[in-house]
Amino acid sequence: MVTLMRKIKSQDTKWAQNLVRYVTEMTPLTPNDISIMSILFASVAFFAYCGYNFLPYNICLWLPLLAVFGIQMRLIFNLIGGMVAVEGGKKSAVCDIYNEFSDRVSDSLIIIGLGISGGNWISIILGFLAALFAILTAYTRVLGGAIGVNQYFTGPMAKQHRMALLTIANIVCLGEFWIFNLHRIVAVVTLTIIIAGCILTVRQRLKNITRDLIAKNQ
Repeated sequence: MVTLMRKIKSQDTKWAQNLVRYVTEMTPLTPNDISIMSILFASVAFFAYCGYNFLPYNICLWLPLLAVFGIQMRLIFNLIGGMVAVEGGKKSAVCDIYNEFSDRVSDSLIIIGLGISGGNWISIILGFLAALFAILTAYTRVLGGAIGVNQYFTGPMAKQHRMALLTIANIVCLGEFWIFNLHRIVAVVTLTIIIAGCILTVRQRLKNITRDLIAKNQ
């Protein structure tokens, strides 16, 4: 069976270990529950972005902080979901499905939401294109495992890089206290970088998979 869970550096941090221990021992949450909750937090970011189009301007100034909260909580729940499954001994037969599917939904909600925040057809189209390319990077990774070679989680625009970029973009948007409609510019620039980075990521992963497949069949 090809597992979609992997070891990452954050899993070795003390706060992550303590949080996993608490969730495992003190709550009835399963890894599948945690995966669904990561989608809920991604939805927080999505609605924060959508708020730019109908909330009063003085409230919109604070929306980047809400979006950052949703993004970071999504990442935390995605992290501990895999750890509770493996280290907490709660992995089920369908954990990989929940883990992978929730990631794709969460990515799409956040990225499309950023496109909507721009409030014009250019940013909206870029949002959907960026979400499509983000899914394509994941598909390319899973393709490697499906055909019996390595799954490559490398960048330059893997999930962790996309979320880091989105977090930085939201921090920049706090500059809207001084620059009117700054979020519209940031949305277009950020989405363009995500699309370009995803294209490079897909290219690199395909190159690695092709190399592995040729070596395997020699």
